[in-house]
Amino acid sequence: MANGPPTPPPTTDVEIQDEARMNDTLPPAVDGTSDPAPEATSAQPPPQQSNQIQDPYGLIFPRIAELATQKRWIELIDIAEITEINANNDQKLSRLFVIVPLVLAYLIKNDLPIAKLVLERLPPDIRLNPLIKNLGLLTTSYSAGAYEQIYSNANALVNAVAKPEFQQPELAQVINIMVESFLFSFRDRTFLLLSRAYTSITLSLAEMYFGLGSSELLPVAARHGWAYDTSTKVLKPVPTNEPASFVAPAVSSLVNFNFIAQSVSQLEM
Repeated sequence: MANGPPTPPPTTDVEIQDEARMNDTLPPAVDGTSDPAPEATSAQPPPQQSNQIQDPYGLIFPRIAELATQKRWIELIDIAEITEINANNDQKLSRLFVIVPLVLAYLIKNDLPIAKLVLERLPPDIRLNPLIKNLGLLTTSYSAGAYEQIYSNANALVNAVAKPEFQQPELAQVINIMVESFLFSFRDRTFLLLSRAYTSITLSLAEMYFGLGSSELLPVAARHGWAYDTSTKVLKPVPTNEPASFVAPAVSSLVNFNFIAQSVSQLEM
């Protein structure tokens, strides 16, 4: 099909004005050589650095656990006290990782007044923690010289961390080690006190003082040089002088010791 004749150019003023208006409404021609329009990109925020401060109690606990396993109580006390001084958030429950070993270490070293002070300086919300309550009962019974309660409260502390709901097995292991060491040192001091107070003591009374049954107590008493009369069921301590390394008991223990001494005349066989 043939093309029609070309459109003649505008000649009149009206035609020229009409063509100009048509050209103004047409879109601009696209130049294939021009740069493409930049693609829209979403602005990515710069990576933010974490401002969270690492927990000092959690950081120091592996060292405390190591010292507890090695029974290096003085070093454990020093590290725990330094952590307590330098930590800037005493409301954290992770503070238990330092406080509980610290108090137990003071009890092992027979430094009862400082152990009580550590518990007293805790904020109220941490004092209400069940673990701290159990530790406080043990400290109170030790301060009162209530032998039977000392052993029952020590067992209660061990049982508390053995429950499935206690979710800190590393702390539980440290508590078990330290409670066992506390009972060993406490019984050792009790042997010394009774050896100085009694010339003889009934087996049943000794079981109360040491929190042990006869099958466990008699071999330990024999290692301390105590004799046992099977016919009368009476133990005879060996008098001993207080060694230079012995730490003097707290005032409440001395009161209890005086009570023991005053009872010799009634219980001596």
